[in-house]
Amino acid sequence: MPIFKDNYFTNDTYLLRSERLKIIKNYILDWSGHLSLPKELIDWGMSAPNRWQSILKKVDEKKNQSNNIFLELKEIDEITFKYYLRCKRLISNKYSTNIKILHSYGIDTKFPRNRHEKINKIRKMLTTFAKQKEQKESNPIPEDFIMKLESLLEKSEAINKKAHLSGRSTSGEAVEKQVAIFKEDSRKLRTLYSWALMTWEPDEPYLVQLGFAVKPKKLNITKDETDEEH
Repeated sequence: MPIFKDNYFTNDTYLLRSERLKIIKNYILDWSGHLSLPKELIDWGMSAPNRWQSILKKVDEKKNQSNNIFLELKEIDEITFKYYLRCKRLISNKYSTNIKILHSYGIDTKFPRNRHEKINKIRKMLTTFAKQKEQKESNPIPEDFIMKLESLLEKSEAINKKAHLSGRSTSGEAVEKQVAIFKEDSRKLRTLYSWALMTWEPDEPYLVQLGFAVKPKKLNITKDETDEEH
């Protein structure tokens, strides 16, 4: 059985909170009569550990889901950007001396590092190609290549959108609920502790069976005893 160091419940780590609630569930029924605990506290003590573990698990699942989506985004982005650079090389080689065309495709400058700017570069290439096609100008590369680039871009943007929605969902729902449960359980712990102290002293060893720290017993040393020690 763990020995708790203090009763500052709002400072609990999530692991410590789990231990407190687990022990309360194991012993609260045993002490309910002795401490005259109300049904509300007993019901809370019996259900709190499962509720707490459930929200911890849900938050972990949400975080893992988000991590998987971001890994998926990283992979598709890498494929998309590499294919864009291949298209850029083909156009650059074909129109190496035509500054105007190179500029219209946005390939007369270095490929940026920022994802948003990279996406804009790809869109510029797709838009310029579409304009050339409408005007029936000679296409610098086969249309199949551009169609593949467009398809990769659509996949990348779709996963990017899903990644941001997943991130907001995690922080907006599961994590907020986790914080709310933590605060509510902290209030219940304070109530239970106060109730227990109506019967027990703060140095009662059995307090540990309700998830609480036990204060050291005060030594009553008489004057004579003090003199003898000196």
